[in-house]
Amino acid sequence: MIEVRLEDDRRAEADHPLRSTVVGVLVHNEDPTVETCLRAILAERDGEVSVRSVLVVASGCTDRTVEIVRSVAEDDPRVRLIVEAERTGKAAAINLLLRESSDPIVVVIGGDVVFTPGSLTRLLEPFRDPGVGMTGVRPIPTNARSGLVGNAVNIVWDLHHELSLHRPKLGEAVAFRRVLQSIDRGTLVDEAVMEGVIVASGLQLRYIPGAVVRNHGPETVREFMAQRTRIYEGHLALAASTGYRVSSMDVGTTARVAWRLWRRGTSLRYLLAAAVLEAVARSRARLSHARGRRPHNGVWHPLATSKRVIANGHVLRSHHDRVETLDLGQVNSRHARSMLARVRQLLRAEDRIKIDRGRLIVKFRGDAAGAHAVRTRLASELPAFEETTSEAPKSGGV
Repeated sequence: MIEVRLEDDRRAEADHPLRSTVVGVLVHNEDPTVETCLRAILAERDGEVSVRSVLVVASGCTDRTVEIVRSVAEDDPRVRLIVEAERTGKAAAINLLLRESSDPIVVVIGGDVVFTPGSLTRLLEPFRDPGVGMTGVRPIPTNARSGLVGNAVNIVWDLHHELSLHRPKLGEAVAFRRVLQSIDRGTLVDEAVMEGVIVASGLQLRYIPGAVVRNHGPETVREFMAQRTRIYEGHLALAASTGYRVSSMDVGTTARVAWRLWRRGTSLRYLLAAAVLEAVARSRARLSHARGRRPHNGVWHPLATSKRVIANGHVLRSHHDRVETLDLGQVNSRHARSMLARVRQLLRAEDRIKIDRGRLIVKFRGDAAGAHAVRTRLASELPAFEETTSEAPKSGGV
């Protein structure tokens, strides 16, 4: 009986999607994030099963990216590096990845995107169903929900999440069966191109909201508009050449999703501002498309402010849709102002902190464990914290 069970376990491990997958990491000047990206992939485990193969394509890097990847590869033989002297675009890098690997399932992720623990396994699990051709993650930006651009970036990905629950729109990190040998190297929207091929092959798209990656969106209006314009140019070109339209091109559906976000508490002011920015970006893209321009040729100008997933001195906190309220107790009025300033330095920009009727209140996206971690950090970083607050903290979530 024990021997039969061991044999079943070995067979299950041999058939595990992680064993049949190459993870392609595409990088161009990603030295702030590439090691974090690779370490997250290499650390992925499902029982005794781990990632078998990681292929990094470094295109035209002029920073320390190649050096960092080589260092990781020296420590872990699962990592293989291909260096391109010139940057020829993401689609061209995907084609190189496909030529240099033979695994039946391919994952594509950028070096400025990080899998959260367990997410790569969840992304691949649907491939046990032979009818599934492509899966995609839920990207959640680390940009603070503050200011025009920070809110706009988060609203864009909130919209994509809601849209994808009904009709998948896949991006940032995807997995697909090897039913295509190459894609148009001039495209600006590689995931959308792959979606079209998969659908045309009679296979299913699956959005996996539990497979979460963290990315970082633009921090300036100029870069945000450049990104949104470029993406919509790509969608227009794809629709014109193949007839395939991604779900976000349906204005009516997108408007209904925005309405739902507002009903759930998203700021109307920032929803409207994001809608205006998107409308301008799409108008620019339509004008460029109407003039027959294709200035990018698959290569776009990097967005400097998006080349980091986390700020210096911080850790990558897990995402939560739940809002946790931490009541840190009564604050001595003599120390209130200095305490407030110091605590702000120890929390993320999007965390809310205030003194309400003499009590120190912190609100942030997290859970009970996160609330405990926040208080522990405050106590360790602020020697006077215990003396300044006069009672034990309380927490609750919504």
